Amino acid sequence: MPFDAPPAAHAKEWAKGSFKPVYYLFGEDEAGKIQFVEDLKKAVGADEFNLTELAGEAADAAAEAVSSASTPPMFSARRLVVVRRADFGAPGLRLIAEYLRDPLPSTVLCLSSSAPWPDKKDPAASAAQTLGGQVSFRPLGPEDAARRLREEAKRLGFTLQPEAAELMVEESGTEWGVLRAELAKVGLFVQGKGKATTEDAAACLGWRRRTNIWDFPRAVQKRDAAEAVKMLHSLLEEGEDAYSLLPKVRSALNLQLKAKRLAKAGVPKDQAFFKLGLKRRFDDSFFDWTDRVKEHQLVKALRACLDVEADIKSKSWLDPALELENLLLKACGKS
Repeated sequence: MPFDAPPAAHAKEWAKGSFKPVYYLFGEDEAGKIQFVEDLKKAVGADEFNLTELAGEAADAAAEAVSSASTPPMFSARRLVVVRRADFGAPGLRLIAEYLRDPLPSTVLCLSSSAPWPDKKDPAASAAQTLGGQVSFRPLGPEDAARRLREEAKRLGFTLQPEAAELMVEESGTEWGVLRAELAKVGLFVQGKGKATTEDAAACLGWRRRTNIWDFPRAVQKRDAAEAVKMLHSLLEEGEDAYSLLPKVRSALNLQLKAKRLAKAGVPKDQAFFKLGLKRRFDDSFFDWTDRVKEHQLVKALRACLDVEADIKSKSWLDPALELENLLLKACGKS
C-alpha cells in the first residue's frame, strides 16, 4: 500500500484483520475523518477496557497517548488509542515519533489532526508515513461529492441518477456527513424500486443548507469581503466552527499562490488548471480572480492564517469566530 493511501484502501485491510500501528489523519474533510475513526473503532472492536479516547488540546495528551499505546490489551487482541485534534507542539510530536520507532504490535494508535496536510518538520508524520499510516482527507468538490453519492448508493443497493446526485449536492452542499444522511433517506424512499430519480431526491431533501460551503473559499479568492463574512456567519449558524473553516481559507489562498508560481514558471493556464485540481464550470473564474492579486499579498495573507491558527490554539480567551472574521477582511484587502 502506498504511504498516503486513501481511507477506502485501509478499510479493505481491516476487513482482512490487518491494521497499521498508527493512522495519522490530515485534511479538511472533517466528516470523513470522524467517519474513519468510527469505522476503525468498529473494525478493531475494542471494548471499554481497551479503548482510550483523548483530546489533543490537553497539555499532557501526547504523553498520555504514548502511555496508553504502550499498554498491552486486556483480554483482547488489540488496544485502540484515539486522539482527536492531535495538534501537538514539538515536544509532543517528538514523543509520538519516539514511540513509533518501535510501536506495540497489539496497539492501534489513531491521531486526527486539524491540519490540511502534514508539516515537513513533523517527526510523527514522517514516522506514520514510513509505517504506511498517513491518511489524507481532501475536501470534496461538487463533482467529487456527486460521484461519491452515486458510488455509495450503488453500495447500498440502488442506482442514483447523475442529475439526482447533482441536485443533492446543489441543495445540501458537499459536506459528506450531511449528504450521506440525505442519501439514507432517499434509499428508504425508493426501497424496492432500485433507482432514485431527481424527483425522488427532491422529495427527500429535508435539510437544505442556506450556504454552500464550497462557495466560501471562492469568495476569499474573489476578494469579496462582504460575501465572505456573510457566508462565515451563515456557516457558523449552521453548525460549522472556526477550526474547520480556517483551513479552507488557507487552502484557497495557497491555491492562488501556487497558480502565481506556475505562471512565473511559464506553465500555460490550461495546463495549470489541471495541475491545480480545478473543476470546469466551478472554477472558470479562478485565474481572473488570481490575476487581480499580487503574490506578496498572498504570502502576507497566508502568514496571517498561520498567526490566527497559532493564536486560537494557544489563547483560550480569544473568540475564534471573530479572529477568523478579521482574517477574512485582511485576506480580502480590507483593513
